[in-house]
Amino acid sequence: MGKATKTMPENLTTMFRMDGKTAVVFGGAGGLGEAIAKGLAAFGANVVIASRKEDALKKAVEEIKPHADGGAKVSYQVCDATVDAQVEAVKDAVIKEFGSVEILVCSQGFNRKHDVVDFNMDDFDAMLQTNVRSVFVCNKVFGKVFKENGYGKIVDVTSVRDQIATFPGGGNAGYCATKGALTSIIKQCATELAPEVTVNGIGPTVTLTPMMESIVPKEAQEVSIPADHPLGRMAKPEDIVGAAVYLCSDASCYHTGQVLYPDGGLLCKG
Repeated sequence: MGKATKTMPENLTTMFRMDGKTAVVFGGAGGLGEAIAKGLAAFGANVVIASRKEDALKKAVEEIKPHADGGAKVSYQVCDATVDAQVEAVKDAVIKEFGSVEILVCSQGFNRKHDVVDFNMDDFDAMLQTNVRSVFVCNKVFGKVFKENGYGKIVDVTSVRDQIATFPGGGNAGYCATKGALTSIIKQCATELAPEVTVNGIGPTVTLTPMMESIVPKEAQEVSIPADHPLGRMAKPEDIVGAAVYLCSDASCYHTGQVLYPDGGLLCKG
């Protein structure tokens, strides 16, 4: 058995700080990934965001930089996380640039809706490729480095839909399947990568990212979705950041194999 993960800092005012550490955020060019990257940079981590579109990455880097604290650096890597060799290349490039990597966040994923009896299986396979396989490969590639180095934090973004179905309304059978699979991956990776590495998840409810704002009707944003959540409003990307900072920092040194649900109370309804 290797070296255990760090214990909580003696100075409790620094327990959330990540100074000197480097984080890679897949899916960091927008939405939840970009919000998480801002949070990690604000607590001192060097942040490398990875995604497929360079223009979006460049824009996101400029959005993240003003939040960076303690000399933290922000950069990007163009990567299609569904291509194993490109994930390896990101790992190598980050280590070359920063000397080490300690934190991995996987926020890549998407949803395509079809009724279950008419589900387009090409879309189902594409969701499995991105939402499940690519995250597994990232965990595998970076988990190996973390394990060898004796320290690492992995946070995978799943969903409340790993626990509950959507009702009324359908179309999410494929998405729910991928998020349920991802949560199982989180639990198994946590057991296999311990004690050097902690592996956890964040399971948000529907969140008002710029993309969602453009496709969710205004009435749903302001009335029907808030009414379904005890806290009475839709989630915003910044509502996810606190959970990510906690799970990526040494404040969560005894927390592994778990999913935190910033869901406005949705799951407590049963």
